[in-house]
Amino acid sequence: MHQQRTARPINFIETHSSAASIGVFIGLAIGLSWCLWAPLTASALGWTDRQFSPYLHLLGGLGPAAAALIMSRREGRAKSFVLRAFRVNGQGVWIALAVVAPVAIYGLSALCLAALGYRFEWRSVGQSTEFPDLGMGAYVVANVLAYGFGEELGWRGYALPKLQGRATAFRATAVLAGVWAVWHLPLFAFADGMKAMGPAAVVGWLASIFAGAMLMTFVFNVSGGSVIALALSHGTLDVLINSPTEGPLQMVMGALVTICGLVVPFVFGTRNLAPRERVRE
Repeated sequence: MHQQRTARPINFIETHSSAASIGVFIGLAIGLSWCLWAPLTASALGWTDRQFSPYLHLLGGLGPAAAALIMSRREGRAKSFVLRAFRVNGQGVWIALAVVAPVAIYGLSALCLAALGYRFEWRSVGQSTEFPDLGMGAYVVANVLAYGFGEELGWRGYALPKLQGRATAFRATAVLAGVWAVWHLPLFAFADGMKAMGPAAVVGWLASIFAGAMLMTFVFNVSGGSVIALALSHGTLDVLINSPTEGPLQMVMGALVTICGLVVPFVFGTRNLAPRERVRE
C-alpha cells in the first residue's frame, strides 16, 4: 500500500531562482514606477489640466529597487541581498572607473561637438531644466539615488543573477534590455531628452539601451556582483547626458556608449560578458 502524501501548498514564490519570481519582479518594477509616472504622463498627453510635481519622475525611478527588496524579503534573503549589493571590498578600482567613464564619454562628445562648430557652455554641466530648483550637488545625488541605486538594485542586483543562472550573460542581458526599454515607455511623454525624440532618435536610443545593458553586465560580473559601481556610473551618465547644451550631445554620447557596449561580447565572449565567471543564482 502506498502512503498517501498530503499535497504541499504552492508558495507565492517557490524558489528564488524560479522563472516565476523573475516575472513577478518585472511586473512589480514596472507597475510601481508607472503608477508614480501616471499623473505626469496624463498631464503631458492632455488628459488632465492639472499639473503635477516633476519629482514624481525621480520617485518612479525607485520602482525596480522597491520591487527587488519586496521580492528578496518574500524569499527570506533581504539581508544577504543588500549586503551583496552594497559590498565595497575589492571594488575601489571599479567604483572609480564607474565615475570616470561617463565623464570621459561626456568630455569626448563635447570636444567632438566643439570641433564641429557647436557652441559649448561648460557651465551647463550638471544643470537640469526638469528640476531647476535643485542645485548641482543635490541634482547629482538625486540622480544617483533614484536612477542609479533605484534602477540598478533591481535590474542588475536582483534580476540579472537569476537570468544568468538560466542562460548565458548575453541572452540574459538581451532579455533584461527589453524589459528595461519597456519600463522607460512613459518617459517619452514627459521626460526631458526623451519627449522630443523622433523615430530615428528612438531607434538610436534602443541601440544604446541594448549596448548600455551589455556594459552594465560587464561591470556587474567583473566586480563580483556589486551594485555600487553600477549605480554611480548610471547616475553620473544620466546627469551628464541630460545637461542642457547646444547640439546633438545626447546622440553623440549615445553613439559612444553603443560602440563601447557592442565591443564587450566580441572581446569577452557571450557566455559571461566579462573576464570572469558571471554572477548567478
